[in-house]
Amino acid sequence: MTRKKSNKIINVFSIFFSSIKTYFLYLDQCVKYLSFPIFGQLISLIILFTIAYYFNINIDNIVNISPFFENPKHLYFLFFLVLLPFLIVFIKALYDYIIAFCALNILFYTVSNKKKVKDIDFNANKKVIERKLLNYIILMFLITILLILPPLIFVSPIIWIFLCLSFQVISLEDNISAKRAISRSIELVKGNVFSTIILLLLCAAVTYWFLPSMFIWACEKVSLITFLIGRIETLVDLLNLDLLNDMLAFVNISLDSLTIAKYMAENVVSVIVVAFTLPFRCCCFTQLYKLYDSEKIKDFSKESDEIIARATGKKRKS
Repeated sequence: MTRKKSNKIINVFSIFFSSIKTYFLYLDQCVKYLSFPIFGQLISLIILFTIAYYFNINIDNIVNISPFFENPKHLYFLFFLVLLPFLIVFIKALYDYIIAFCALNILFYTVSNKKKVKDIDFNANKKVIERKLLNYIILMFLITILLILPPLIFVSPIIWIFLCLSFQVISLEDNISAKRAISRSIELVKGNVFSTIILLLLCAAVTYWFLPSMFIWACEKVSLITFLIGRIETLVDLLNLDLLNDMLAFVNISLDSLTIAKYMAENVVSVIVVAFTLPFRCCCFTQLYKLYDSEKIKDFSKESDEIIARATGKKRKS
């Protein structure tokens, strides 16, 4: 039993390091694939909030332009019309990123079964997921509810351990419902909890802490963080921070525009890095799914052989 557990841990580390190799092997293609989903969301959100802010502070000037805008309906129709193109870009980019979350699982499953695949077909994998779109959306909804439901929120890390393979299941298995994807993930992880936790911790440490910290440090060295802080601080200075500081007074916290701008600049860099490491995480857990699934197949085969052997033995006795 101890040997089996140690073998699983060795396999998990093997998956982790081989996924790093695979990620860098296809890094250029993955970056191209994810550029619009990531930067499309980020840039459109910045533009949307900027337009909304300037519209709010200049609303009186807009009304004075023409009597037509004195009607609130006309005014907000103009506001919606200006925002619409950027809202469409944001929705399209978000949709593409959500689809990529599962399409990348199929991609790395396919790559792992073939050798020396130079060019990968993202569109083919995207179409597979789009055919499962309804079940995929239901799965995302169910998992979100399970993770944020007030009675369960305190044990959400434990829940996520057992549900972490749900997206691999729905991506790679045919004709499977959202509910069945969750139960299959639980089946696969059950008995492999310790090795699953190890891979989750390794992925979290690399993609949510180490790489973002390294990129923030690098951006500070080339003064990119300073540049971002300057741009963000200009916008934050336009806000009234007195109300926010009044709300935080009971915990003796006071925020200034520089502190907020620094926090936001570092988080922008972190979010971009984490988003671009999605393929690495997908590769890790697709390989983990393959490991656990093959173990299940072996268990079923062994069980079947034992049943056949018992049946044959009884027949011989009779």
